Amino acid sequence: MNFLDIILWAVYLVSLYFSVFLLLVFLDKKSIFRHEKSRTKLKEHPPITVIVPAFNEEETIIKTLDSIAKIKYPKNKLEVIVVNDGSTDATKEKVESFISKIIIENNDDSKWILINQKNAGKAKSLNNALKKANGKYFACLDADSFVDSLTLRKMLAMFEKDEQEEVAIITPAMKVYKPETILEKIQWLEYLVIILIARVSSHLDSLYVAPGPFSLYRTEVIKNLGGFDEKSLTEDQEIAYRVQKAQLKIRQCFDGYVFTKAPGKLKPFYRQRRRWYLGSISSVYQYKELMADKKYGDFGFIQMIKNVAGYFLAITGLLAVSYLFLIPLLTRIKNLFLVKFNIIPYITNFKLDLSIMDFLTLDFRKGIIIISLFMVGFFFFHQAHRNAQEKISKFGWIPLIPYFLFYYVLKGAILLLSLAEFSKSRRVKW
Repeated sequence: MNFLDIILWAVYLVSLYFSVFLLLVFLDKKSIFRHEKSRTKLKEHPPITVIVPAFNEEETIIKTLDSIAKIKYPKNKLEVIVVNDGSTDATKEKVESFISKIIIENNDDSKWILINQKNAGKAKSLNNALKKANGKYFACLDADSFVDSLTLRKMLAMFEKDEQEEVAIITPAMKVYKPETILEKIQWLEYLVIILIARVSSHLDSLYVAPGPFSLYRTEVIKNLGGFDEKSLTEDQEIAYRVQKAQLKIRQCFDGYVFTKAPGKLKPFYRQRRRWYLGSISSVYQYKELMADKKYGDFGFIQMIKNVAGYFLAITGLLAVSYLFLIPLLTRIKNLFLVKFNIIPYITNFKLDLSIMDFLTLDFRKGIIIISLFMVGFFFFHQAHRNAQEKISKFGWIPLIPYFLFYYVLKGAILLLSLAEFSKSRRVKW
C-alpha cells in the first residue's frame, strides 16, 4: 500500500463515518421532523429590532426594506435600523426616500432609523445599531436578502417554546432568490442541502453559524457577550462559536424562510467563499479549545472535529482528483497538441482489453465505500428537497451535472487557497 492509498483510505473512512453518523441521526429524528410544525400564534408580542447593514446596495436595498415592511407583526412593536456603511452609490438616498414614503404615505407605526457612518465593516455596523436597539430580540438582515412575512413569528414562537432552555439564537432556512445563471442554480441546490444539515445539527446543539440573512438574537445575551467581533471576517460564525462556548443554545427554524441573492459569476463567488473559508478557519482556530471537550457535548466532539476534518477531506479530495483525473487529462491534451490534434491514430489503435481477471482483481472495498457515500449523499440530496418543499427539477436537470461533478472540486480549490492565505496570516477585507 503506497502513500496515496493510505491517504485515500483515510478520506474514505472519515467521509463514511460522518456520513453514516448524520444518516443515523436523521433517521432517528425523522419521526420528529415529520410531525414538527411551526406555529405563528404568539402569547405576547415583544419589541423587535431589525438591523440592516448596507454598503453599496442600491440595487436591492428597497426590496429588502419592503420585505421588512410586509412582516406580519404589530408595527408599533417593530423597530428598523438601517446602517449605511459609507456607501458610495445611491444607497443612502434610496433608504431616506423609502423611510419618508412608508411613514408619511403608508402611515406606518413602526420606527425607522437611518445611521450613516464611515465605512467600517458589517460587524461595526451591527454594534453601532445595537447601541440604539430597543428590541428584546433583534434580527440582522443583509441588504441583498428578503425575509418571508411569517418568518419572524415562527422564530419568536420557538423562543417562547424553548424559553427555559437558554436559547440565544434562532437561525433561518436560507434559499437562493430567483436563480438565473447556472452558478446561481447550483448554489440553490447547495443551500437546500444546507437547510437539512442545519436542521439535523440543530437537534444536536451543533450549529456553528448564524447566517446574516435574518438570524434572530436575544439582545441582552449578545450585548453581555460583548457584541460582534469587529476583527472577524465572518462575524456570523464567530458569534455562534462564542454562544456555543457560553453553553447557550442555537436553534434552526426549519421553515423560517429568507431569500438571498447568490453570486452569479465566478469572480464574486470566489471572493465570497474565500472570505467565508478564511473566517471559518479563523473561528475554528480561535475556539480550538472547544474541540473534543465533553463539556460542549456534540458540538465539541462531533461538529468541531467534523469542521477540521472537512478541511482535510477537501484538500485530499482535490489532490486525488488532480492526480487521478486532471493530470492524465492534461497529459492527453498535451499529447494531442503535439500531434496537432490528429486523433486518427488514437482511434485506430484503441483497444478495449478487459478480462475476467481484471474484474476479479478490482478493489471492491473501495468500490463499496464509494457507492455507499454516493447513496448517502443522494439520499440527503433527495430529502433536502422534500424538507424545503422544493422539486429537484425546479430549475431543470442541467445544474445537477456540474453540481455533482465539478462544484465541490471548485470549492475545494478555493478552500486550499484560503488555507494557504491563512497560513501566511494575510488579511482579507470585507
